[in-house]
Amino acid sequence: MANIFKVMKGISETLNLPLDQSKSYIAGNYNGYTIIINRVSVSGYYSNINFSITAFNPSTNATITPDSVTNLVENINSKTKKKFANASLKNCRLDVTFTNIGKASTLILNICNSIAYIVQTLQMNYFIPCDEFSGRTENVMPVITANEFHIVDSISYNEINSRLSYESNVESNTKENFAGGIIGGLLGALIGVLCIILIGQLNYVSVISGIVMGYATFALYKKFARKISWIGIIICFVIMILMIYFAMQINYAIWIVRYYSDINILDAFSAIPEIKEYSSEFANEYNQDLVLCYLFSLMGAIITLIDLLRTQKNKFSSTIIK
Repeated sequence: MANIFKVMKGISETLNLPLDQSKSYIAGNYNGYTIIINRVSVSGYYSNINFSITAFNPSTNATITPDSVTNLVENINSKTKKKFANASLKNCRLDVTFTNIGKASTLILNICNSIAYIVQTLQMNYFIPCDEFSGRTENVMPVITANEFHIVDSISYNEINSRLSYESNVESNTKENFAGGIIGGLLGALIGVLCIILIGQLNYVSVISGIVMGYATFALYKKFARKISWIGIIICFVIMILMIYFAMQINYAIWIVRYYSDINILDAFSAIPEIKEYSSEFANEYNQDLVLCYLFSLMGAIITLIDLLRTQKNKFSSTIIK
């Protein structure tokens, strides 16, 4: 997997289009078409590249057909000899996602060649840039609205701004449902507990279980509470601290039952403090696993929290990309 920042920079230089300061997107006019190229998040990490373009044929009053999209993807994949591209079509907008495969230099070349091929194909079939929702062809521009990229005209852009303004007013008048958030946070934490136990029974303490714990707790809290404040964030951390300890207790209780077949799970659960006092080796291993689990869960929580705060910050904003 190539370094995503290096890939974005290389695409920007090859296509002679500006890369934003965060190196997260490229947008502008390429051979007469308005295009957007942005990073795609996969499991919390930006790894793939998405290419967006709109097209409408005034003479036939039609946009790109699904069959045409299928042919484009098949030709791209046949040239790269890999399952390199996947595409989706919605209204007048074509999105092609390129998988991060191979060295950065090869990936940059394949992506740029694929974009050039798509644009050339659209030109040969007399398609022109348009608003992705309506097909209108005047004043088309790339924009970021509510953390999403769009290619629209001024009419659609004003409509989006009106909708965002309304939604912002609704949310500002919505109270955080702390009771619902706690229920959601507990449900999310239980998912993390299950993951910790399953991986723990394989004799591992995994980063994955920590990320699952952090992500699920915050995500479900917000879903059930309808919004998340700093009080909600503190509640999520308290839930995680308690549930990680609970998960570790269950994990070790199961190990004790597996080792001593004549003891039940409740007795094993209550015997853990006594065993820790009796065996320093057991206590050291238990404490080490608990610390690692807290550390990995903190990593997952921070990743999720940063994403939530970033999303919340730009939730109702809109910007024309220049």
